[in-house]
Amino acid sequence: MAIVTLTDENFSEYVERPGVTLVDFWASWCVPCRLVAPIIERVSGKYDGKVTFGKLNVDEQPETAARFHITSIPTIGVFQNGKLVNTLVGVRPEQGYVSALDALLAPATGKPADARASGRKHSVVVFSTPTCPWCARLKAYLKQHNIAFRDVDVSRDAAAARDMVGRSGQMGVPQAWIDGQVVVGFDRARVDALLGLSA
Repeated sequence: MAIVTLTDENFSEYVERPGVTLVDFWASWCVPCRLVAPIIERVSGKYDGKVTFGKLNVDEQPETAARFHITSIPTIGVFQNGKLVNTLVGVRPEQGYVSALDALLAPATGKPADARASGRKHSVVVFSTPTCPWCARLKAYLKQHNIAFRDVDVSRDAAAARDMVGRSGQMGVPQAWIDGQVVVGFDRARVDALLGLSA
């Protein structure tokens, strides 16, 4: 599937319309952007006719980049019906982008009550500290629904803390990475949506 070159002028035509669109915000000098590009090309081949894919050079198209507060690249923006619904900052594994798209394309039928019913395994990492009450609540909620996760104590792991802030732009905990998507705080509705849990 062809990836559209987006500009400030044609952005509305390709993105702000019904359907799902993935936009790669990049720049020619950005080395990590060169790593993301072939991943997005592979992903685009899996969604022919289902998702529109575009690339927007933030140096050449500053108005659109500023409008969506793109302050770090590469950033992948996922739009649904013209609205930005997810951002993935930095280089992610291919499955992270696939999961972000599948979450929007999955039929809105009855959701399973927990992970055992769905039969799907999720990649979940929780960044927390021992003294954070919301961290404890998030982890308890995941355990309640039988969601396996890796717990990273950022008060003891400085490298993990830097990685966390680099991806989310946020220093607060808890943060959860669910199938490559970042959830800041104990946002139960978003956790439910990403994991297919009952509301």
